[in-house]
Amino acid sequence: MKKILFLIVVLFMTFVMIGCENQNKPDTTPPYFLGISDQTYTIGDPIPNLLTGIQAQDKHDGDLTSSIIVNDDDVDWTKEGQYPVFVTVRDQAGYETTASYLITIIARTIIDTTAPTILGAQNITYTIGDALPNLLLGITAVDDLEGNVSLRLVYDDEAVNYQIPGTYAVIYTVDDSKGNQTSVTVQITVLPAPQFDTLTIFYINDTHGAIEKSGSQLGLSAIGNVILDEKTANPDTTLFIGGGDLLQGNILSNYYYGSSMMDMFNVMQMDAFVIGNHEFDWGLESVTRYRDPSYDGIFVNFPLLGANILRKDTMERPAFIDPYTMIQKGATKVGIIGLIGYGLEDSIATARVSPYVFDNPVYWASYYTEYLRTECDVDVVIVVVHGSSDSTNQQIAELTGNRRVDLIFNGHSHQRYTQIIARTGVDVPVVQSKANGEFVGKVTLTLSNLGIVESFDATNLNVSQSSSSSSDRMDIDIRLQTEHILIKALVDEYKLAIAPLLNEVIIKSSSYYNTSTLTEYMASLIRLSVDADLGIHNYGGTRASLSQNQDITVATLYQIFPFDNRIKYVYLTGEAIKDYANSSVAMNFKPGLSLYSLSDSTYYKVATNDYIFDKPEYPFVWGVDIVDTGILIRDVLENVLRNQATVYSSFSINNPIVLTPLMWEDKKNILYA
Repeated sequence: MKKILFLIVVLFMTFVMIGCENQNKPDTTPPYFLGISDQTYTIGDPIPNLLTGIQAQDKHDGDLTSSIIVNDDDVDWTKEGQYPVFVTVRDQAGYETTASYLITIIARTIIDTTAPTILGAQNITYTIGDALPNLLLGITAVDDLEGNVSLRLVYDDEAVNYQIPGTYAVIYTVDDSKGNQTSVTVQITVLPAPQFDTLTIFYINDTHGAIEKSGSQLGLSAIGNVILDEKTANPDTTLFIGGGDLLQGNILSNYYYGSSMMDMFNVMQMDAFVIGNHEFDWGLESVTRYRDPSYDGIFVNFPLLGANILRKDTMERPAFIDPYTMIQKGATKVGIIGLIGYGLEDSIATARVSPYVFDNPVYWASYYTEYLRTECDVDVVIVVVHGSSDSTNQQIAELTGNRRVDLIFNGHSHQRYTQIIARTGVDVPVVQSKANGEFVGKVTLTLSNLGIVESFDATNLNVSQSSSSSSDRMDIDIRLQTEHILIKALVDEYKLAIAPLLNEVIIKSSSYYNTSTLTEYMASLIRLSVDADLGIHNYGGTRASLSQNQDITVATLYQIFPFDNRIKYVYLTGEAIKDYANSSVAMNFKPGLSLYSLSDSTYYKVATNDYIFDKPEYPFVWGVDIVDTGILIRDVLENVLRNQATVYSSFSINNPIVLTPLMWEDKKNILYA
């Protein structure tokens, strides 16, 4: 028993001694790491715990994980790449261990699964004959990630037949760079072209400045009432054309050099203005300036036409004059050719027309009709000739094929007619509507579906007369009894600006004086104004008569002598005067002289107006000592009337003629300053 106890004690003491020996043994082993491995980080995520899964152990000190120090100074968490991360631990004995691993930083991978959006696509309506629609107009495409992707937008309209009415699908498609795609389908409704079976043309010619209603003159506000009523109700079937000599002849137009009428024609939506001979009276540039964009006055919205008006130096048309105009009316394309009558240079003061020549109107009608039909696909051709030659009308009417003309308007002769020229197929109407706005021409063309004229109805409109004569057709249009409010207001504005000239009564007329009597009276005034042996005035230069007891104003004088003719004088032999004498002029001789008493070799002082004087076929320009006084014949008459008014209660051609030269000179200085 004692031996067993002793053995136990010996063993216990042995273990104690061994333990004490171990505790006192020095620590020479560094710590070590467990669980180190490379990591991956996605930019934008929370910064990771860099010690996740990592432990530090020491054989002597045991678990040192809490003592680990991390060094990530080399890591850029915002930039892709591989970066080292260092971990360090130290034990109690001072031994230190450092290890590292790589952290790979990557960008976030975005998976784009969202397709772009198409904006602005909507159903479309298209009418046959219109310009094809721009199917991308106003349509865009956007993508959440890529922004505006409209350049990738395409459409498919292969299913659409733009020539056949119906409803068709148009498919818009767009994709983004990842291939995400969106499609939108809209409907396009194709409507039939408007089938206008008629085309109505209203026409005026030779209005000569007749702006206001006066007697049989309708006035522009009444004419405009008809035109604008039709254009409002039937805008795609109505045209309005002016046939020349529209401006010159009335103070309300002459005072403004035609701008007042041009202003009203704009309001009346005129489609074409054809140049006549009296458009040259102030110089052609006084009319063409209304089409010059650089002119600071009124600009007209309609073309000035004169296909055969050519400059002698270049044989080209003057600036701002066109040969034709084209107007689309519904599905019908209309061509209007403007011409001036052949030889009408003789109806214009030589000084005004000498730079120009009026070429053969038939040639130019033929040339431009063919051009319009073959090159411009025009359906209807209208020719407006400021002239009334039966031969010209017949030759134009006889043109065939692509030169075929559908309608002819005339002017210049102040006649009223609705003629018909027979030919193969549909005959051609020829219309002139008198003068001074007394009538309005109206032609209605009936068209086939192909735009070919099948028939017509031609007439002249008036407020109170009608006739069924085939050559002088007239119809009543009650709309001519009403003035259009806008045009009436415009007329009133222009009247107000020259109210004294319109309203101041110089004197009354004692008797009725017709145009012939007034022409002869003017011949005497021309003679007396320069103390000549002979005064001459042309009967055609006097355009109005005087009624008994009529109030005479400056405006009245413009009606009688509308043209700005100046007095010129020269010395001619008796022989030259006898050779010239003709029935178209009035000749007033100084008392004691007559045509038959003139001596052939003696020179006589002869005075006349510049219209007669300047014609090279007459003797005046070949005479001796030519003088241009610069005095208007109209002003001479005004001077005489004002002097009579100081003595007499009314004007009479039998009253003594008193002239005041100073007054003429003052007026001349004002007019020609």
